[in-house]
Amino acid sequence: MHHRKHIFFGLILLLGLVEMSLWSCGKKVEEGEALAKTYCASCHVLPSPALLPKNVWQLSTLPYMGILMGIEDEIANLPAPLKDYAILRPSTQMISKEDYEKIKAYYIDQAPETLAEPAYAPLPELQGLFSAEDISLEITNGTFPNMTSIAIDAASQQILAGDQSNRIIWQLDSKGNLIQKITNQNALTHIEKTGLGKNQYFFTYIGTTTQANPEVNGYTDLVDLSKGTYTVLKSVMKGLNRPIYLSAQNLDAEVGDELILSEFGFKEGGLSVWKKNAKGDYQKTILNPQTGATRTIVRDFNQDGRLDMASLFAQGDERVILYLNEGGLHFKEKILQRFPSIYGTSSFDLADMDRDGDLDLLCTAGDNADFSTILKPYHGIYIYQNTGDFTYKPWQFFPQNGATKAIAADFDGDGDQDIASIALFPDVAKRPLEGFMYLENQGKTFTQKTLPIHHLGRWSVMDAGDVDGDGDIDLVLGSHAVAKFPAGGFDPAWKQAKGLLILRNTHK
Repeated sequence: MHHRKHIFFGLILLLGLVEMSLWSCGKKVEEGEALAKTYCASCHVLPSPALLPKNVWQLSTLPYMGILMGIEDEIANLPAPLKDYAILRPSTQMISKEDYEKIKAYYIDQAPETLAEPAYAPLPELQGLFSAEDISLEITNGTFPNMTSIAIDAASQQILAGDQSNRIIWQLDSKGNLIQKITNQNALTHIEKTGLGKNQYFFTYIGTTTQANPEVNGYTDLVDLSKGTYTVLKSVMKGLNRPIYLSAQNLDAEVGDELILSEFGFKEGGLSVWKKNAKGDYQKTILNPQTGATRTIVRDFNQDGRLDMASLFAQGDERVILYLNEGGLHFKEKILQRFPSIYGTSSFDLADMDRDGDLDLLCTAGDNADFSTILKPYHGIYIYQNTGDFTYKPWQFFPQNGATKAIAADFDGDGDQDIASIALFPDVAKRPLEGFMYLENQGKTFTQKTLPIHHLGRWSVMDAGDVDGDGDIDLVLGSHAVAKFPAGGFDPAWKQAKGLLILRNTHK
C-alpha cells in the first residue's frame, strides 16, 4: 500500500511537470509570435509559418534569418550552402539570442510537416496560334546552352540571346538564321535597344555567372552590331552589383536618355538613375538601395507629361513600387503591392487585363533557387485588379510551379490582353506541361492552355514582339538546363535542348 502511494504521488508529480512543460512551451511559442510581428514585420511582410514545412524553416530559412539578425551561434554553424551569406551579417546583433530562439520555436511549432498540393486545372493544347521553331545553334566543342537573356528587336527583325555556358551572344535574323556569334562573353542579363543607331544596344552583364555570389563585377557596354560585326563603342558603367535590367529613357526632358538600372545585388544592390554629364560619363543617383531590384517599366502613369517608373524588388521586402516623376529627377514613391518575403516574386507587368481602361498588375511568384527549393502551392501567376488611384486588389490566381516570367499582350488579336508565362522550376513529375502556359482572356476569367514544348528546353528567359514584321506578336524562349532542381525534378531531354525556340504567331 505504501508502495502504491509513492507511485500515485509520482504520477501526479510527472503530470504536473508535463503540464508545466507544455505551458512553458506554449508561452514560448506565443511570445515568439509577438516577437516575429515586432522584428520580422519591421523589414518585410510577415510570412505565415504555414508557407513552409517545419524542416525547411529549421534547416534553411531560419538560419538565413539568423545571419541577417547577427546571431553568432547561427553564423558559426551555417550549413555549406549558406556560408557565403555570412557577409550579410549586421555590424551589431539586432535581437537577443533568447528572443531569437522564441521566434524559431514559434515557426517550427506552427509550421506543417508538408505543404498541400493545389488542385490543378487541366492544360489542353493551344491550337492554331503559334508554330514552334526549334533553332539549332552551331557550337563547336561546347556544352548545351544556358540562356540568361533574350530580346526581339522588332525594328531590325532580329533576335539577340546570351548563352552563359558557352560564353556566346547570338545575333539571329527573324527566321533564326545566324548573323553572327560573339564569343568570350560574360553572363549577359539584359539587352536594351538605344535610340542612337539601328544596331546599337546597351549590353548589361551580371558578371561571370548568374549564380548568387558577393562579387561586384557587373557592367554595361554600348555596342554596335552593324553588318555582322561587333564593336564596343563605350564602357558605360563598371563595378555594378549583379545588374539584371536596364532601361534607357528620357526622364527629365533634357537632351539625352537617362539609364535606369536594376541591380539585384548580393550584399548591396538597388534601383538607380544614371545621367550623362558634360564629359559624356554617367553619374549615379540612387532611388532605392534595396537588393532584389529586378525590372523597371517606364511610362507616364499619371498622364502629367512626365515619364514615371514602376519597379519590382524581389528579395527580402518583395514589392512593386511606383516612382512618380516630380521633375528634375525627383520622384515620389508609392508601394503598389507587397508580398511575403518567401514568395519568390520573379516578374511583373502592367496591362489592362479586364478592359476597364486602367492598368492592372500582373505578377509571377516562382523563384525556387535559394533556401526553400520545394514545390509551393502559392507559386504561379497573380493578377491584381486596379481599383483606382494606384490601389490594387487580388483578382485571379493560376498555379504554376516555379513561374519565372509572364508577359501580357493581345497575342490572338481579339482586343484583350492574354498572358504567356514560363517556369524554370516546373513540376516535371506531375505537371511537366506547365513549363509554358498560355492564359487566354475570356473577359471575366482566363482559360489555361499550353504547348507541348516542355522537352525542348527548360525555359528561363522570354521576350515578345513582332519579329517578322507581319503585324502580330511572336515569342522567343531561351533554355537554361543547368540550375538548382527542387522537388519537381529534372527532364533529361533538357540536356539535348538546342537552347532557343521561336513561337511564331500564325493567327493572321
